[in-house]
Amino acid sequence: MHRLLKKRTFVVKALISLGVMSVLLLRMDMGSLKDLITGIHTEYWVIALTLMFVQILALALRWSLLINVHGQRMNYADSLRVTLASQLANYLFITSIGGIVVRVALAIQHGISWVQSIAATALDRLMTLAALLILTTLFLPILFGIVEKEIFDSTVAAILTFVAAFAVFSLLFMKKVQRHLIFSNRKIAVGYKYLRSIGRDYNLLAQITATSLFAQVSYFAAVYVITTSTGADFSLLHFMALMPMIAVVASLPVGYGGWGIREGAFVYGLGLINIPAETAFVVSVQIGLLSMLAVLMAGIPAVISSPNMAPLKNRLKRSYAKVRSN
Repeated sequence: MHRLLKKRTFVVKALISLGVMSVLLLRMDMGSLKDLITGIHTEYWVIALTLMFVQILALALRWSLLINVHGQRMNYADSLRVTLASQLANYLFITSIGGIVVRVALAIQHGISWVQSIAATALDRLMTLAALLILTTLFLPILFGIVEKEIFDSTVAAILTFVAAFAVFSLLFMKKVQRHLIFSNRKIAVGYKYLRSIGRDYNLLAQITATSLFAQVSYFAAVYVITTSTGADFSLLHFMALMPMIAVVASLPVGYGGWGIREGAFVYGLGLINIPAETAFVVSVQIGLLSMLAVLMAGIPAVISSPNMAPLKNRLKRSYAKVRSN
C-alpha cells in the first residue's frame, strides 16, 4: 500500500509538472526561445552558481544556530553535511522520505533528541517563509504599483495571517497556558522549552533571522544575474519587490521537484515588469538546473567525504527506521 501510494504521488506530481510546462511552452514563440537558449553565457552561470553555494552556506549556518541551542552538539561542517543531505534527499527520494525526515534523522544520529530535531526542522522551514514575508513587507509600497489589486490584497492577507499566528503562539508563554496545556505532556514541554530558549535569546533570534534573510537575498541575486544575462530591461527595485512573492509560489510542493510550478511563477511574476514570457521561462529553467547542480556538486562530495557517514541511501533508511521506532 505504501509503495503504491508513493508511485501514485510520483505520477501525479510528474503529470502536474509536465502539464504546466506544456501549457507554458504552447504559448511561447519557439524562435525567441531558441535564441535565448543558444545565447546562454557560461560566465553568468559561474557567478550564479557561486551565489547558490553562498545560499547553502548560509542555510547551514542557520541550521547550526538552531540545532545547538542547548549546547554544541553539531559543528558547522556537520551542519553543512546535514543541510546538503536533506537537499539531496529532495531530489533523490522525492517520493519517499524527503528532506524533512532526512534532516530530523541525521540530527538524531548526532545525539539530538527527536523532539528537538523535529522542532528545529520545523523552525528552519518556518524561518524561510518568515524571511520571504519580511522581504515582501519591506517592498509592499513598491509591490502595490506593480501587481493587481486582488494579488496585493492576498499578499497583505498572508502577511497578516502570519502575524496573527505569531500572536497566538505568543499566548503559549502565559503561565496558565503553560501549566494546563504545555507542561501536562512531557514531549510537548520539551519542544516548548526549546522554542522558548530561542524566543528569549534575542541575539540568537536576530542571528537566525539575519541568516535567513541573507540566504534569500543570495538566491535572488543568483536569479538577477541570470535574468540580466538575457539582456532583459527591467528595474532592480521592481525585481526585488516581486521575487519574494515568486519564491513563495515556486516553493509550493505541488509538481515534481518544483518544475512547472516555478516556471509558471516566474513567467507570471516577471511578466508584471514586462519581461517576456520566453525570457522568464528560460531564466526559471536555468535557476532550476543551477539549484540542482549546486546541491549535487557540494552535496555528494560532502556526504561521501565524511568518515562518520555511510553511503547516503543506506544511512537514511536506517535513520528513517529509527525515527519511526521513536
